[in-house]
Amino acid sequence: MPNPCKQRRLLPATLCLGIAFCMLSTNGCGASKARSPRSSTGLPHTDVVIHPGKRPEPVLVDPVDHRVYVGTETGGSVTAINDRTYRVLKRVFVGREVEDLALDRGRGTILAVSSVVGHLTAVSTRSLRIVRVLRGLAHPSGVAVDPRHGLVLVAESGANRVAIVKLRQLKILGTIAVPGKPEGIAVDAKAGRVFVTVAKPGRLAVISERSRKVIRVLRVGSRPLHPIRLDARGHRLYVVNAGSSTISVVDIRSLRVERTIATAPHPEGLDVEPNMGRIFVSNEGDPGTDRNSGHSVSVISLTTGHIIDSLPTLRGPDGIAYDSTTRRLWVSTEDLGRELAIKLPRKDG
Repeated sequence: MPNPCKQRRLLPATLCLGIAFCMLSTNGCGASKARSPRSSTGLPHTDVVIHPGKRPEPVLVDPVDHRVYVGTETGGSVTAINDRTYRVLKRVFVGREVEDLALDRGRGTILAVSSVVGHLTAVSTRSLRIVRVLRGLAHPSGVAVDPRHGLVLVAESGANRVAIVKLRQLKILGTIAVPGKPEGIAVDAKAGRVFVTVAKPGRLAVISERSRKVIRVLRVGSRPLHPIRLDARGHRLYVVNAGSSTISVVDIRSLRVERTIATAPHPEGLDVEPNMGRIFVSNEGDPGTDRNSGHSVSVISLTTGHIIDSLPTLRGPDGIAYDSTTRRLWVSTEDLGRELAIKLPRKDG
């Protein structure tokens, strides 16, 4: 019988590329190192296009282990990718509508929340297998890890509350009422504070881990989303507001919104690199619908607050994360089911 790996060399280059990234590394010939897909995508700076599953959204980069983790909505999976070879290592099915991801490096797990099935799933970063599952959550939309206190915090948008979960056993210890549809969540473990975006009417709730009460509510922009990004060293929290097309910069010591930065229309995903002085924002378009019209990522200067570059993407860019080891942006393009690895232009680096 002819060797299918050898036969593949006779196929057109663009078709070979698509096949390579659709295959898992454990299948047949495996996925070979990616080559530039510019001939098929026409996107400058895009090094590779990967198929992580249907409707990818959250993306998390672990530069220490050279992994990129992508959550898929319709696909209901967490897809692990090697950030150097671009191989899809494995797809771990955790339940439909994966909304957010968090890394517990100490215990070597990825935490994923799946809103439709109401699951919080812990996946081993070593074996890429499910090790624990917490069921019965009410449309969880955001997840954050507090390794200092051994906790997982989950925003339950369907129940207007935050669940406090024991990290080791994934056991609920209690809940905190946060009316108004909580979505994004972040933890300042050193200060013992939890920050939660509230979609209606555009607020940021601050919770004390010690008292388990809301201690402050800040006005941010319209329709704040998940994820929110915490820069603990710089004492800043960044909130993307899809409805008002802004980013709210919060001083986490004084608990004040100290700055509002204008973005391109309908921002969705957010990542911040304080050492580079850059904010990266995906512009999905038509927020909250399945008719996304955006095609770009904005690069914003932290110093000036101005957009300094716009990078083209495929339709519907959503989750976004910067990989400091490879100096690439990973962008989930939800509508077309693709994950892009984008090398920053020299003027942005």
